[in-house]
Amino acid sequence: MNIILDASPLGIGFYHRQARTGISRVVEQLVAGLQQADGVNLLLAAPTHLAETMRYAQTAFGNRVPSFANASGEQSLARFENSLLEPFSPDSKPSKAIREIAYRTRRTFGRDVSRFSVDKLPAQSVYHATFFPVPEVLRKNQRIPVVQSVYDMIPILHPEWFTSGEQTVKQVLATLPADAWVTTISQATKDDFCEHTGFDSKRVVPILLAASPALFYPAVDEDRKRAVRQKLGIGDEPYLLSLATLEPRKNIAHLIRCFGQLVDGGELPADVRLVLVGTKGWKFDEIMAEASKNPALASRLIFTGFVQDEELAPLYGGATAFVYPSLYEGFGLPPLEAMQCGLPVITSDIPAITEVVGDAAIRVSPTDTDALCQAITSVVKSPSIQAELRAKGLKQATLFSWDKFTAEHVVLYKRILG
Repeated sequence: MNIILDASPLGIGFYHRQARTGISRVVEQLVAGLQQADGVNLLLAAPTHLAETMRYAQTAFGNRVPSFANASGEQSLARFENSLLEPFSPDSKPSKAIREIAYRTRRTFGRDVSRFSVDKLPAQSVYHATFFPVPEVLRKNQRIPVVQSVYDMIPILHPEWFTSGEQTVKQVLATLPADAWVTTISQATKDDFCEHTGFDSKRVVPILLAASPALFYPAVDEDRKRAVRQKLGIGDEPYLLSLATLEPRKNIAHLIRCFGQLVDGGELPADVRLVLVGTKGWKFDEIMAEASKNPALASRLIFTGFVQDEELAPLYGGATAFVYPSLYEGFGLPPLEAMQCGLPVITSDIPAITEVVGDAAIRVSPTDTDALCQAITSVVKSPSIQAELRAKGLKQATLFSWDKFTAEHVVLYKRILG
C-alpha cells in the first residue's frame, strides 16, 4: 500500500529551530517508521514549504529519500531553490535572503500552496495530513482516502492561551471531510474532539506517542552530565527541572510562585535551583515578571532557553526531579521522556497526562499551590520516594514505543484500504 505523508512540519523545522516541537518529533518518528515498515511504500508530500521539506528529507535520508507526491514541476523548482541554498547554513543571512525571494516569487505567481494531481497518485493510497489540513484537491476528489492527525483541541477549548494567529486547528476542523479518518495522540484528545465536533467516534483512533530511546535514557556518564550543566550555566548544585515552551498553558508562573513560596519558607535546601528549559512563548514577559518579584527567588532560577536533543538525557539525568504542572495537554510527552530517563516526576492530574504516567508519578491539581509545594518538598527531602518514583517511571515508560506507534498506524491504513 502507498502512504502519502505530509512531511512539511519537518521542512519548516529544518530552518526554524523554534518549530522543532513535539509535533515535529512525532512526524519525524512516523516518517522513519513507515520508511522501514513491511508492505508500505512511503511517499512524502508538502502542501506548503516543499523546498524546505525536500532539503530535510535529503539530509535525513541521503540516498534513501522517499519519493515526493508533489507535481514534478514544483519539485524541479524546489530542487533549483535548494541548489542555491546548499552552500549556506540554514540560519545564515544569505539563506534567509534566498528563501525570502523564493517565497515572494511563489506568492506573486500563486504558487505558495502546492498542487497535487490526484489522477497521478498511485492506486491503493492513503493521504495522511500530519498537522496541516487535508489539501483542497484531495477533499474534492474522493479517490484517495484521507487521515488527519489531531494533537489536541486546546486552541478551540482555551483560546485565551493563544494568540489570534493560531488558526491551524480551526482550519483543520473547518475543512475536515466527513468521511476522513482521524488519529489522536490520546483517548483524552479523542474524547475532546468527538464531544466538540460530533464526529463519528468509530472513525477516530487514539494512537499514543513514545519517547525515543536514543534521546531519552538513564544517563550514567558523570563527565557528560557535568559538561552539559556547565554549558547551560547550571553548576553543580542540585536542581529541579521543567521543560516546556514558556507560555501560559504550561503553568510556569504557577511553578515559579510555588518554588518561591518554598524558598521564602526555608522548606528547601538552600542550594536547590529550579531549571526551566524551553523557548520563549506567548506572554513570556508575565513569566519573567513573576520571576523578578523576589530577588532571593530570582537567584535560584535558571532559564536555559532551547536545549539540543543530545543534551537532554544528561540534563534529565542530573536533576533531582522533573516538575510539569501543565494546565492542559493532548498527550504530555515531557513527563514520559523524564520517566524514561529515570527521573522522579511531579505533574498534573489532567486526563491526558494521567493516561501517560498512571501511578508512576505524583499527580496534583495544576491549580493547587499547597499540593504542588508539598509534592516538591516530599520528593526533594526523601531519597526513598525518589527511588520509588524512578523505578515506577522506568517501568511505566516501557508501555510506550515508537515501533508500536508505527505498527498501529499501519493497522489503521490497512483497515482503511480494506
